[in-house]
Amino acid sequence: MLGLGGLQLAGEECESLPDGLYAEFVTPRGTFVCELFYQQAPLTVANFTGLAEGKLGPEPGQPFYDGLTFHRVVPDFVVQGGDPEGTGEGGPGYEFPDEFVPGLRHDAAGILSMANAGPDTNGSQFFLTMRPVNRLNYLHNVFGRTVRGIDILPLIKPNDQITAVRILRIGAEAQAFRNDPETFAALRTATKPYSGQPEPGPDAHFADPDNLLPTEVPRAANFNYQLANFERATGRRIFIRLASRYEPATPAQRPGTYTGALARQLGFAESGIVVTWFADIDRWGLWIGERELPVLMGRSGTVKEFMQDSALHHAKHALLEQADRLGEALQAATAAAYARPLTEAENLKCRVDAVVAVLFDKFEPRP
Repeated sequence: MLGLGGLQLAGEECESLPDGLYAEFVTPRGTFVCELFYQQAPLTVANFTGLAEGKLGPEPGQPFYDGLTFHRVVPDFVVQGGDPEGTGEGGPGYEFPDEFVPGLRHDAAGILSMANAGPDTNGSQFFLTMRPVNRLNYLHNVFGRTVRGIDILPLIKPNDQITAVRILRIGAEAQAFRNDPETFAALRTATKPYSGQPEPGPDAHFADPDNLLPTEVPRAANFNYQLANFERATGRRIFIRLASRYEPATPAQRPGTYTGALARQLGFAESGIVVTWFADIDRWGLWIGERELPVLMGRSGTVKEFMQDSALHHAKHALLEQADRLGEALQAATAAAYARPLTEAENLKCRVDAVVAVLFDKFEPRP
């Protein structure tokens, strides 16, 4: 028998997992295991493991998650738990900042991520994805993935009990990972807080002044958080502006030229990305700063070189076409999930999701 973080496991079972830090979830439907990204997201993993092992939380020495429930289950979307109140409103009595890491995405089933109520409101609630949900990237911070028992996730029902969450430490590095209150406090202090605008608007990363997006859920606010969080994590600034009417400075001004002028008005110079969309002409505009152009083009060069043979124009057009195709796929999937046709606002939300996803995929720094 080998002891790992207080849990006794058979040697054969331990050997089947590579060195690392893991969380074993015991439920009435079966057991599944998640690898925890403690090296990439140490604050979030320290919080989760500290709560699970009773080193953090309101009752020292008491495992926080044992006996709680999966209070929210949305088929083909997420399974959510970790709320001591079981309502979606509870937590451990404190909050900590988001910890977004380029490359950690909601790109598969079984991704383990933090639930929140906006920027820097993480506590104890977590969720697992039932499929890829990349629209959650830079809204919720990923800190693990399911590596065993993923077939259990679709079996979980609302209010199923979390019988136990056991932390498995395999290897010297995982054994050395600390989650005591002092370590957690130091990690929390060192994490960059949210500094974007609290609401969409003329000075924010996102603006929808004509309320073209659905308003029952604050979609514009979420896009604003998402873009501000992307800049917080990557240093790359993306602004998006939606408008019901296209009002160019001159009759001959095209959306792309208009967007370039807007970028200058917003204070963009050599770096950043500005996107516009106009409902009356159903057209996108895209401005990309000089520093980002090599990423778009996939090679080094100058603006003059990129403009030869309209290569830059074609690259921008291809990026927007990619977003259009993804938007159509998201619209079809959403309509199928809702079992009804989408409203214009819902269709637009899918299109903006697609534009954001394509831009993140293209301009997110690679490890």
